[in-house]
Amino acid sequence: MSKRFTVHLNADQFDRLARPTQPVTAVVELVWNALDAEADEVEVIINRTPMDALESVVVRDDGHGMTAFDVDRDFVQLGGSWKKGASRSRTGRRQMHGRKGEGRFRAFALGEVVEWNTTAEGLSGGLERVEVVGSMITGDFQVDDPKTVPRKTGTTVRITRPREHANRLLSDNARPQLVLAFAPFLLRFPDVTIVHDGQRLDPATLISSTIDIPLDEELGGSHGRPVLQIIEWNERGSSIAASMLLCSSDGTVLHETRERLPGLKDFAYTAYVKWPGFQDYASVLDFADSGHEILGPVVEAGRAAIRQYLDQISAARRTRIVDRWKEERIYPFERPPETSAEHRTQRLFDLVAVTAAPAVSEVRTEAKLTLRLLREALEDSPGALHRVLQEVLDLTPAQIEDFDRLLDQTSLGDIVRTTKLVTDRLAFLKDLERMLYDRDQRKQLLERSQLHKILAPRGWIFGEQYGVVVSDKGLTKVLQSHRQLLGSESESITPVAGDGGNPLIIDLFLSTVAETQDGRRHLVVQLKRPSLTLTLRELNQIDNYALTIIGEPQFAAEGVHWDFWLLGDDMDDKLRTKARQRNRLEGVVTEGDTYRVWA
Repeated sequence: MSKRFTVHLNADQFDRLARPTQPVTAVVELVWNALDAEADEVEVIINRTPMDALESVVVRDDGHGMTAFDVDRDFVQLGGSWKKGASRSRTGRRQMHGRKGEGRFRAFALGEVVEWNTTAEGLSGGLERVEVVGSMITGDFQVDDPKTVPRKTGTTVRITRPREHANRLLSDNARPQLVLAFAPFLLRFPDVTIVHDGQRLDPATLISSTIDIPLDEELGGSHGRPVLQIIEWNERGSSIAASMLLCSSDGTVLHETRERLPGLKDFAYTAYVKWPGFQDYASVLDFADSGHEILGPVVEAGRAAIRQYLDQISAARRTRIVDRWKEERIYPFERPPETSAEHRTQRLFDLVAVTAAPAVSEVRTEAKLTLRLLREALEDSPGALHRVLQEVLDLTPAQIEDFDRLLDQTSLGDIVRTTKLVTDRLAFLKDLERMLYDRDQRKQLLERSQLHKILAPRGWIFGEQYGVVVSDKGLTKVLQSHRQLLGSESESITPVAGDGGNPLIIDLFLSTVAETQDGRRHLVVQLKRPSLTLTLRELNQIDNYALTIIGEPQFAAEGVHWDFWLLGDDMDDKLRTKARQRNRLEGVVTEGDTYRVWA
């Protein structure tokens, strides 16, 4: 006899879990579920309509499957999963990827109806099959009674009624994204087979080279030394953007960092930082690249190693180009440098000339003349380089002197990277200003689907001291992150909701990246679209968040201060009066011992 139960999520909450705009990520999650179940063979089948659109997706594996008991435990309650307290798979063969109990709902990114057909070894020792059918429209799940079967264990997930963005699985970029996610794991476990749309995922077909770089052993502490693995992609993988992924020691990808990595022309790569400690801090990996006191130094060491490796590649390229010029006898220096001044002169020439190499003629006589003129220009006192800085960039003599002093203290590459970071941020602020204040654009800018997604990866805009911890999640998730930041995540947690049990969804929850003498400060931001004028109604919403958190004993912690921001473009006169009270900072509407509410 089958039974039914309802997962109490509305369509918006399903979307927050499933993330329908990321169908490839949903497939990645389903494959990881199979690998966590110790599958050796996983197949992703994409069925198409006669018009070559996506019709359904099937993910089939030969893992240990789920029993009727597993289904009751893992499906009825969101977040309930045996993985939650486990670091390794059931027989210990592999480290776990998923631990939150939400991965199965990622299937709803692909379609509105999902069927699980799973066979596992039951308590009696025989094999039993259980079928589960779930709908995101109603939230209803139907579970059939287990049936005894003679076949081997495994799970088949079938997703039908495709959603709007599911056709992205048919793009040319889908397979490289899957290779990116599973490359370290497949390199470590070559006997595991993952087939996507009829073709086996084989990282070797996209990899040009692989290098492992041990990081500082002291950073790893009791978890052992972190290792940076850099995979260089060949021409077939040249479209893969540079990124850093945090992994367990066996290559299981747990998190992708947000900060952009330095690039190098004609060098496509992905960096994987492998460290067992990431598994223990899986719930706060979003904070890893925002200054987390344990994770931050490991991530920054990885970035430093990447920069050093790219500098080595650049130096090797310069050497090859300069050696070729010397062989062709067009290099404008006839003998090796002897003095420190000559070393600096040739080093600067090599840096500038190699950068300009694509513009150097292939004709020997023309190339020789170009390089000779470039040398003379750089050596011309007070230096053509200074004239360029002064005349083209309009720098003053004092600024040029500052530039010289900078070059003595750091590398030109570091100056360029820092300058790029600053200019990228200034360009973003300029674009944001245009979106917020342009009459036509502001009318179309929505807080949840647009403004929130723009600001969430850029916590620095709220203050360099902050890092984004939680984005677009409920208060229970905020409580978990709050506990983890304080090192008390082991204590049991009771779900937190608003009045009447209704979920309260926080747009952004940020925290200072390190404790100060005054303790730790949390920031909760509620965003409103620029076309909306803030009123007392919106203030009541942020007040409700503040009072719920401050009044909840589970949030109580010594030395923690909370700020709640209601953030919009304009406010009415009643709210403005509240935001401009005598003897308070402008914007502070409500103030308590441990919290402030701002508009």
